[in-house]
Amino acid sequence: MNRRMIALFFLLAAVPPLPAGPPSLLDASTLIADPAHDPAWKDLFARLAPTKNRRCSFTERRYFPFRKAPIVLTGEVRIDPDRGLSLHYLTPEPRIVVVDRQGLLLRDAQGREQAVPADAHVLAAVTALVDVLRFDLPRLQKNFSVHGWREAGLWTVALLPRDPLLASSLSSVMISGEDMKLGKIELIESAAQRVEILIGETEEGVTFSPAELAGYFR
Repeated sequence: MNRRMIALFFLLAAVPPLPAGPPSLLDASTLIADPAHDPAWKDLFARLAPTKNRRCSFTERRYFPFRKAPIVLTGEVRIDPDRGLSLHYLTPEPRIVVVDRQGLLLRDAQGREQAVPADAHVLAAVTALVDVLRFDLPRLQKNFSVHGWREAGLWTVALLPRDPLLASSLSSVMISGEDMKLGKIELIESAAQRVEILIGETEEGVTFSPAELAGYFR
């Protein structure tokens, strides 16, 4: 597996897939020029930006062109607005993936750590993921064009990379849900290769103990 996909392979979702919208809708008519102040979107975007700690369960599906069925993993994710993101995989084998501004760190069940090589493509993909999960609008607007569409209570937001370096590793990010609830994040490299993160039960405003901070972050 190449380094570009390492950053996606270990990343972040637990409802049936929601409609992402046809590619033809990714044009000027769906562009959200000012997400923070657009009356149709500002409340949702404010809700997506975690200002408090969050913990939620997730199911991850990894699709590859050489496999007929996706690889399925389950676990829980912890988000600390200051420290970043921690994925605790429970199946098929326990391990922890820490994603923060320093990059991507792998930690096995025995506590042994391994940093993913920090080449430009990996750093671009990891930085983008952190911005997406924190829904940091100023950074997202800087690095992506933001598109969105709705049908009844369902919504989808598409993020298209502006930077050619990032676009070479990640063609788009699709974020979808219902009403004010996040349901799925898709990290798409190509039509045949992507990672889906399906979000399950979510707790807001949780307090992480010193042991959790030490075990799940850095």
